Amino acid sequence: MGQRARRGPTLRLTAHVTGAALALAALAACGRGADDDIVLRMTSWQSPQENVLDRPAVQAFERAHPGVRVVNEPVSNQAEYREKVITAIASGSPPDVLLLDGIDVPSFAEAGVLLNLTPFAARAGLALDQFFPNVLSMFARGDSVLAFPKGFSPVVYYYNRALFDAAHVPYPKDDWTFDDFLRTAKALTIDRDGDGTPEQWGTAVDRRFHTWQAMIWSGGGDILAPDGRHATGALDGPATIRALEFLTSLAIVHKVAPPPNAFRAVSGTETRLFYSGRLALLPSGHWLLPNIRAQLVRGQLSLGVVAFPHAPGAAPVTPLFASGWAVPRNSAHRKLAVELAAALAGAEAQRHRLAAGLELSTMPAVQEEFASKDSLGLERAFLQQVATGRPPWGARIARFREVEAQLPDIIDRAVIRGEKVAVVAHEVARRLDEILAR
Repeated sequence: MGQRARRGPTLRLTAHVTGAALALAALAACGRGADDDIVLRMTSWQSPQENVLDRPAVQAFERAHPGVRVVNEPVSNQAEYREKVITAIASGSPPDVLLLDGIDVPSFAEAGVLLNLTPFAARAGLALDQFFPNVLSMFARGDSVLAFPKGFSPVVYYYNRALFDAAHVPYPKDDWTFDDFLRTAKALTIDRDGDGTPEQWGTAVDRRFHTWQAMIWSGGGDILAPDGRHATGALDGPATIRALEFLTSLAIVHKVAPPPNAFRAVSGTETRLFYSGRLALLPSGHWLLPNIRAQLVRGQLSLGVVAFPHAPGAAPVTPLFASGWAVPRNSAHRKLAVELAAALAGAEAQRHRLAAGLELSTMPAVQEEFASKDSLGLERAFLQQVATGRPPWGARIARFREVEAQLPDIIDRAVIRGEKVAVVAHEVARRLDEILAR
């Protein structure tokens, strides 16, 4: 599933092709195995556990296409994955099907190396109107669709029902405001021994941008101007400043959140506090659930899901992180590749993946069906967030990896160093303008 953006190489079709990559490409270039089957190569950055979830769809495809064999060539590291795909496409020996993260869509779209799937979708048994429109739009450029979305997640606040119950605090509702959020977080921050360090925190301020992008949007602000070409006037605009001041005040003024770790991009402290019942509200996505599914099913942990709070006069908005199956234009087996991509993103494949809890289905009917059977109520709550979701900036502009790498500096400087948000945001905005102008 497409999730948090990480830094990686910019797409370059003139990328240097290493000897090892060329050798690997040459071995697969003929597209046939030793037994003369047609071989389709698929690749992704998915973990072994996630690749197992796709196996039933691959097996069903092979049964429906005698004489066709699918070989999965996963790459464990996402940055390495992008480089290998770029190299393979540039060398003329691409995989037949590749997993495309939302943040990679702009670069691949600009390079023009992916097949437009729109004319072939219906013939491959996958009508495009089956998908959530705001999810499909991430992979669309005009009338062209560059990937079939296979899974996604909005970013939400999880809340621990047991902590709310113990404090006699009502569960939050989707239309809550910044003020509502602050009152709730204060009521759930508890310093039992009076030593000045709470044993229980109301919420967390995670320095990673994907965890607070929704707070900016729901505050009426943004990171970039609507055209995506500059940050000045958006990141340092009044609405964004107010949202950032609210977010950082949770840790430095109101003391309802532990300060973020300034030395590691992912400290894990907030998540551990949440798992152990010492943190009431945690921003995250659907990908959190597989880690705690057993506790949820056994009743050892009871969670709810709620939208991000919003500022007065603004509406709650959340980013949608998604990935989908794409086909390179120079695939040697274009028709079969499209059919394989459709099978991997089809309803049956998504139903199988849903059971693992990693993501939501990109098809409303499939997600509705799954939500109706979920006794925990979390799937229904997630489904309600989709209407307020929009593609993140990473799915819209090609240089966003570089942009995103700068954004945690705002949290670090405001929360750790005590610098004024407006000053920091203005400096970072100018830095982003320079990146976007390159």
